[in-house]
Amino acid sequence: MRKILNSTPVNNECKQQENSGDDSVKEFERMLEEFISSGLNYGKAPDEEPETEDEMPEPEELPEEEETDEEDDETPIDLPSGIVEQNANLCVKVRILPPMARPREELDRLVGCADIKARLGELLALTRYNRMLRKAFPQAKEHEVSLHSIFFGRPGTGKTTVCKIFGSLLHEAGALSKGHVVVADRGTFIGSLWGDEERSVRQVLEMARGGVLMIDEAYLLNGKNDHDPGKIVIQLLMDVLADEDQRDIAVVLCGYKEPMMRLLDSNPGLPSRFPNRFEFSDFSVDDLLEISRRRVDRYRYHFTPQAWQKYSEVLAAAYRERDPQTWGNARFVANQLERIYIRHAQRCTQGKTPSGRQLLTLTPADIVSVEVPRPKPHIGF
Repeated sequence: MRKILNSTPVNNECKQQENSGDDSVKEFERMLEEFISSGLNYGKAPDEEPETEDEMPEPEELPEEEETDEEDDETPIDLPSGIVEQNANLCVKVRILPPMARPREELDRLVGCADIKARLGELLALTRYNRMLRKAFPQAKEHEVSLHSIFFGRPGTGKTTVCKIFGSLLHEAGALSKGHVVVADRGTFIGSLWGDEERSVRQVLEMARGGVLMIDEAYLLNGKNDHDPGKIVIQLLMDVLADEDQRDIAVVLCGYKEPMMRLLDSNPGLPSRFPNRFEFSDFSVDDLLEISRRRVDRYRYHFTPQAWQKYSEVLAAAYRERDPQTWGNARFVANQLERIYIRHAQRCTQGKTPSGRQLLTLTPADIVSVEVPRPKPHIGF
């Protein structure tokens, strides 16, 4: 029996339409009779207003429906299954992130990341310029634009989110045909049998065609052993990236800066294949507070002034005591807010039933303290 690692069940939701039967026919005949007897005055200032908006849609809604239909013709994308067959007995599943509908708005809404936004803007501007040039002068030589990139940064600094925006923006600019993102890591490629790496690389690249292949913690492919199978994966990727026909794909390598730099040094051809470098810095306390406020707004919660003050102090203390190598950034905020939601839920379900406003109000009693592991002292000479 074939095993599937990291697989998640897929729930198919089906919507059924109810058939109204003879009642609908009678209702239609009644409305038709009234329409004919009214002297065909539909739309000529009738004496009575329609009972519901559904009976007579306003004229200004029609252009919006036409625009939606045009967008729907462009947006349907056949996404891959995400199942990588390493061999006859083992499969792994990768995450497939669909493209965003409004990537520019999502980019503008990002907290911080000013340099990332500027660099993405430069790359996209040159991509769009090439497209305009090709349309106006089909025979003109275009500028060479490599989409392959490296994202330096610690966990929780927004690399995956920016990768989704990156793929969608490149699709919007005409550089990628789909704009989806395939998220892979070392386990995606390294199998248990000889030849698994080549099979996996081939399948993953095919899945990512038209979009972005994001390899998280890519430095783990650079094993210390000269015969480490991860080095085979790197070489296979290099061979593909050297193929000029492989244009409809962007490969993004992600990970901590120092080990990623060692990965680049391990293969002389890698730096030139990945000319775009984006460095994701840790969020400041103010950034994390803004991220917190936005996350809370999604659930329509609001802090009391005292609760916000307490939360700000807890977050600032955690930031001061953090270990920079393991600090979770936005992930820390997400985990801390989940603990607050749980405490709030417990408080609301005990004792007197709260009002609707109280259900959405976070108080100082909901703010939980947190212990942040401090950096371990270095022992040695």
